[in-house]
Amino acid sequence: MFIDTHIHLDEFKDLEEVLDRARGVGVDGFICVGYDVQSSKFSYSLSIQYNDIYAILGIHPHSASEVTNEFLNWICNVKDNRKILGIGEIGLDYYRNLSPKEIQLEAFEKQLSLAQELKLPVSLHIRDGYKDAFNILKKYKVNGVFHCYSGGLHFLEEALSLDFFIGFDGPVTFHNARELIEVVRRCPLDRILLETDAPYLAPEPYRGRRNEPAYLIYIAEKIAEIKGIDLEELSKITIENTKICFPRYAT
Repeated sequence: MFIDTHIHLDEFKDLEEVLDRARGVGVDGFICVGYDVQSSKFSYSLSIQYNDIYAILGIHPHSASEVTNEFLNWICNVKDNRKILGIGEIGLDYYRNLSPKEIQLEAFEKQLSLAQELKLPVSLHIRDGYKDAFNILKKYKVNGVFHCYSGGLHFLEEALSLDFFIGFDGPVTFHNARELIEVVRRCPLDRILLETDAPYLAPEPYRGRRNEPAYLIYIAEKIAEIKGIDLEELSKITIENTKICFPRYAT
């Protein structure tokens, strides 16, 4: 059994079929992550509707201007629902720069401050902004996961030193993923989370197509191979990691 700790279910028109395929291969938990106001509210509604779907609420750096007091107050109003696991995906994206840097930085800090206030973990989207991200994170008492980690070996130790988990997605299965494979080797087993980021970043052999939570098994198989353990052991470890990273999942 596995948990997909990062997925965007709002982007599937055939949601029931997608969930059924995933459950059929042993994915029995789904953490649906917001990236703007609309997707956060959709994730929240799914968490109420389905027993095996949980929600993380927040604004992606691409949509940083949507971090308004109204949105933050809405999170405060729903925070007591135990299926709300954290704040995310939040962070910095200097690769695409779809939002001005100063707005990204402001949105990031506002959401980190809220996470600290509510004592909720965060799901971080950091792309080409790790140095700034670490400088900011050190100002807050928060932990969580570096979603779809892309910081290479250079930033791994710093991420681990801040007591964060490391999320691995489809790219770990790619044929040219040499550095990412080395990151998996060096990352302690008790700090690994499994993610699909579906419908994005489909693993081999579906690279370039729509991703689904059912494909989490390919990511799990690759990480188990790298770590030299069987899937059953990886399942037990990553489920426990999920419960530690997102304590409400265990309740």
